[in-house]
Amino acid sequence: MTHDEPRPTPDSATHDLGFERLVFFSDSVFAIAITLLVLDLKLPPGPHGEIQIGPLVPKLLGFVISFSVTALYWLAHHRLFKTLRMESAALRVVNLVFLACVVFLAFPTSVISEYPTTAWAVIFYALSVSATGVLMAILVLTARRPALMRPGETAGGTLRLFLRSVGVPLVFLGSCLVAIDNPLPAPLLWMLIPLVIRLLGGLGHWIGDRMDAARSVSP
Repeated sequence: MTHDEPRPTPDSATHDLGFERLVFFSDSVFAIAITLLVLDLKLPPGPHGEIQIGPLVPKLLGFVISFSVTALYWLAHHRLFKTLRMESAALRVVNLVFLACVVFLAFPTSVISEYPTTAWAVIFYALSVSATGVLMAILVLTARRPALMRPGETAGGTLRLFLRSVGVPLVFLGSCLVAIDNPLPAPLLWMLIPLVIRLLGGLGHWIGDRMDAARSVSP
């Protein structure tokens, strides 16, 4: 190490290690949560020992939906933590609650797989996914603090991440209102999630760029 290179301090080394452990732990929990979704996929035997595919279809659909939702949350989590350089006690707590919601999704997935046409099952599933999305939004607001962010991150970037994170819960909460009268079309609304996220992301970019521009010219 030359005299021109900054020497790491004990405090910074501790923070770096803590941040890496937080990221590795989070990725491990996501991997476990996705694995739990597969455990419900079992071929039910028929009355004469034959294999019946029909009863497995709702479980397969439940797996695909929950895998996609969990993957969206992992992508959002990954996108958020790429902008950070340190962690805090508050971030650890909120992250743990968020991860608990992610792991819990395996249970409402099994419920909606068993009762796909029942209003209460669809609403329970939608509310569970929405709660996870709300925690993701809270995680964004908790993490995007100046002391925790990498250099160059801005308030506009925080707005962009926040708006993208509320896309999934907005769609699922809207499907709850539909499921009250008729649960069958409610899952069709979930197909709008990529479009809603894209629209909110574009809105976040538009507003965020103007926020950052206004801050850069202010005295």
